[in-house]
Amino acid sequence: MFCTGIGLVGNILLTAAKLAFGVMAGSSALVADGFHSLADVLSDVGILLALKASIRPPDKNHPYGHHSFETLGATLVALFMLLTAVLIAKGAIANILSGAFHTPQMPALLASLGSVVVKEVMARYTLHVGRLHGSPALLANGTMHRSDAISSLAAAAGIGGAMLGLPILDSIGALVISLFILKMGWDLMRENVMALMDTMPDEELLEDIRAAAGEIPCVQELLELHVRQRGSWYMADLRISVHPDHTIESAHAIAHAVEDQIRQDVQRVTRVFVHVEPGSRQLAHDCPTCAVPLRD
Repeated sequence: MFCTGIGLVGNILLTAAKLAFGVMAGSSALVADGFHSLADVLSDVGILLALKASIRPPDKNHPYGHHSFETLGATLVALFMLLTAVLIAKGAIANILSGAFHTPQMPALLASLGSVVVKEVMARYTLHVGRLHGSPALLANGTMHRSDAISSLAAAAGIGGAMLGLPILDSIGALVISLFILKMGWDLMRENVMALMDTMPDEELLEDIRAAAGEIPCVQELLELHVRQRGSWYMADLRISVHPDHTIESAHAIAHAVEDQIRQDVQRVTRVFVHVEPGSRQLAHDCPTCAVPLRD
């Protein structure tokens, strides 16, 4: 939350600067970029609330915890981006059709270039922290910062072109900004909606879980694996087979051994459920690490 708090302060200052310089210097592109930063402020507030809610412990009504608040927060960020893109595009198209062009002044160009540097630094920092903790909310916020850096670059190009004698480029720059935001918002929305729909994660994570389960010699076969994401965490459901001569007690111990091994080897797996089924008597049975006896 410290990372998002820094971003919130930065976005408030950038929003005020862009809107003020944009109005005073007569740049619709910079004003559009300012509204993009305003959307960043709203998304920062949403991310802070989502992160705070996601760390609440499980309760009676939410036995799996509140991790999904992170994914929900990231989805709301994507909605802000889409809405911002539509509003910016609407204003830019209206200016182009009406011919209401203004030639921006130098402060608008300097403000947009300064925003590119600041927002790119914020994006890299937030994305780094998001990847470090596997947080979809922070990754979404980092993407929002990156989209603002790109939009500021587009605004600078439009402002520069207008100052060179083509004032329409300022409004075209605002339109380009909206397209950038629309594309990034759509990708972010799709990614997090897929997570809410329990889409299976990357194959690399699945292979790590399979490898961890396979380290328990008592497991004959991993029959089925389902994994779903909840915020920064993953929940895994496995179906394994063991030799049919195991007692219920020993099969239970094997299931716990598999669970412990996955938790130890695979980061950010918060819950593992292991269902045990009888395997084949024909398969070789060697279970040296399980200190549980076979049935006589």
